Amino acid sequence: MTYNNWVSLQENITLIVEENSELQRFYSLNFTTWVGSKVLFAKNPDEAIELLNKNPINLVVTKLMMAKSPCSELIWNEIKNKKLTTKLINVGLKKLNDEVINLPSALDIQPLMKASAKYLNVTAQDMAQLAMPEYFEIDVTYFFFLLRSVTDVYLKNESGEFELFLEALKDYPKEAINNIATKHSKLYVKKNERLKFVTNLTQEFATQIPEDNLNKDEQLSVNEMSINLVSEKLKQFGITMETVELSKRNIKNMVESCRRFPTLGNLVQRLLRNRSSYLYKHNQLLMYVCSHLMDNIDWGNEDQKKKINFVCFFHDIVLETDEQAMIYTEKDLKNSGLTDKEKDLVNKHAQLAAELIHKYPNSPMGSDVIIRQHHGVNHGVGFAESFTANLSPMSIVFILAENFVDTLIQKDGDFDMQEKIREMRERFTTQRFQKIIDILEGFTL
Repeated sequence: MTYNNWVSLQENITLIVEENSELQRFYSLNFTTWVGSKVLFAKNPDEAIELLNKNPINLVVTKLMMAKSPCSELIWNEIKNKKLTTKLINVGLKKLNDEVINLPSALDIQPLMKASAKYLNVTAQDMAQLAMPEYFEIDVTYFFFLLRSVTDVYLKNESGEFELFLEALKDYPKEAINNIATKHSKLYVKKNERLKFVTNLTQEFATQIPEDNLNKDEQLSVNEMSINLVSEKLKQFGITMETVELSKRNIKNMVESCRRFPTLGNLVQRLLRNRSSYLYKHNQLLMYVCSHLMDNIDWGNEDQKKKINFVCFFHDIVLETDEQAMIYTEKDLKNSGLTDKEKDLVNKHAQLAAELIHKYPNSPMGSDVIIRQHHGVNHGVGFAESFTANLSPMSIVFILAENFVDTLIQKDGDFDMQEKIREMRERFTTQRFQKIIDILEGFTL
């Protein structure tokens, strides 16, 4: 029995109303993997209604609006009028009604899969009892969108035996997939590596989705997946043409995300609602605050803004978890539950990130210095308890912005601006720091 067929359950069919091919691939992969559902696609509400009347559709996932058409409403009316048992998930920044599940982002996989499993009557027990073969099948067409696989990939020969076809993390020519696709519709990964493969492929798909097909919540979700993808590729391959181009695209998208929100408060509310990781929230908010500071400092300019946005993106790039990223003092590190290896990584992460950026082609001049100093230590190892006079002006801006953003996230909507400014003035007492705090104090939330 394959992963696509649930034990003792009828075959579920999910209809996705989406015209973008990248998003179609994204949905198909995740619905097949996480809830074992067959997936059909419609490009507009008319096609969706036609399919509803021809197939026993269990679930429809659709945007609130498509091409100025009230897609969710039209499909929901058809379901109600025909008295169908079909369930509907509405994706949009506005609710359709209280009878359906409303999600702001369909790219936030966990809540989408949780809602879908509920509607498809797929329980955790069903998943636990699923009889899964040793090799998990993947549609061969997915491999056209990868440069390499993060796991070994196998093909099934005529004797029914599995042969190694692609080695993990090794580039493969597209011709190899073209040739194998003429004989095989499926390739395989080992079952204990399937989630690793699917997560990576999901991230790859996300980076290819045009932003104008996404709402604000979905754009944030894509940015987060893209950052995770860059981080993994940098760990595996270092600075390459691929990681440089992907980094540039990520920085551009994050800067654009900042511009879409008129105030920091708007962005904070969106991020707190959006189940994003601390690492991503931290980077995105940091970019917003640093850009604001550059706009209001007398020596700030567009080049300085580009530099500090670059630093925002890369300063914690070697860290692996939210727990690691939330450490800001020697005391935090000592009292953490991290392993010795993790503690060593956190202790050296500024130095390691600066060394990585030193190899980055045409990186903004001095960006490696800011990254090395971003916890107040010139050599990039450890955390400063007091701050010396030989920190660069940009490092001071960054240190203050990071301190501000960390509290903003931790307070989770209960942020007191006056209290925070007072705390910062007491901790950062020199005139160089106080001038930047003056600018922060004028920030509109």
